Amino acid sequence: MLSHLKISVLIPVFRESSLLESLLECLMRDPYPLKEVICVIDNPTEKSLMIVKKFGGKVKFILNGHRIGKVNALNEAFNHSTGDVLLFLDSDIKLPENLNSFLEEVVKEIKDVDLLDIKKKTIRDSFIAKITHYDYLCNSTTNWFFSKTLRKCLGFNGAAFAIKRKAFENLGGFRRVISEDLDLGTRSFLEDCKFKQAEKLEVYTKVPSTLKAWYRQRKRWGIGLALWIKENYKTLAKIMVKFPKTLIPSIFIISPSIILFLISIFIPTVISYESSTILLLTFLSSKLGFLIPPTLLVFLAVLLIKNLTLLLVSLLASTLFYYVTAKKLNYRFNPAEFLVFYLFLSPLWLLITVTNLIKVFLQPNKIKIDWKV
Repeated sequence: MLSHLKISVLIPVFRESSLLESLLECLMRDPYPLKEVICVIDNPTEKSLMIVKKFGGKVKFILNGHRIGKVNALNEAFNHSTGDVLLFLDSDIKLPENLNSFLEEVVKEIKDVDLLDIKKKTIRDSFIAKITHYDYLCNSTTNWFFSKTLRKCLGFNGAAFAIKRKAFENLGGFRRVISEDLDLGTRSFLEDCKFKQAEKLEVYTKVPSTLKAWYRQRKRWGIGLALWIKENYKTLAKIMVKFPKTLIPSIFIISPSIILFLISIFIPTVISYESSTILLLTFLSSKLGFLIPPTLLVFLAVLLIKNLTLLLVSLLASTLFYYVTAKKLNYRFNPAEFLVFYLFLSPLWLLITVTNLIKVFLQPNKIKIDWKV
């Protein structure tokens, strides 16, 4: 019986979170009978201590007077847990209000798999949050694709996911790395853990509201991603060779700006050459008085239009693809917002990643980590 499975909800907090209180209230109201909530707080503030007092006896709190880091906090929470299913939640998320029991749905969806990724959507409280929404759509689409093709995953966003206790123990818990969620996903892939993208479940996560704050977060994520690639590039290459039909499309799905990058390498050069040639020939014709063969001008104009059309078609194709996947995965889709994401935020995220990859491989001594692993 599904109702006989106990679920442990594990929440790490650094100092405080503006959404922690509402998250705990939602979990306390959840009617699922066999549950426990464990919250580990590093260096708690007065606000966090007030929350501890309010939920004392209902939630198991572990308070650390200093910062032990997210990985250590998660593993410490696990050591105090007793559930058959482990649900890891960041402290800056909101649970949906349209479900009678979020926890019961988690237990239902994880029944036939070892690892369950829960869809993430942004709390749309700023312009940056509205645009970042499409980055989460790309991630969910990639995980859905892995779920349907391989039933395994290489990595996931650890803000909200569930894993069976036995699988977590077999994997040895979290390792002390920056991107502990990517690392756990990769090890689950190698151990053939069955993976699924949740169908009904979703959470809403708080994202940076300014470009500066977004950049700081992505810089940290970029370092973690680069270190993950450096540690696992041989393994990733082998997986790519073995499962090219899944891995190659996934690279373009998770980062649509790669398509834009490839187009920018070739198309602008051709467009610039053709348009410059047309202008030069027109200038020479007017100044020197010779006649340019009309067929040449027509030929160059056709090439120019062809390449501009190719660029436009690629934009429209990407928009159509993510519109369809948004409908499939129940994500909001606004073409204007997606265009900003496609042309600006996604390329910026790719640039941050590539920059950190170069540093990690060529200048590892210049990598500065100002947070606790």
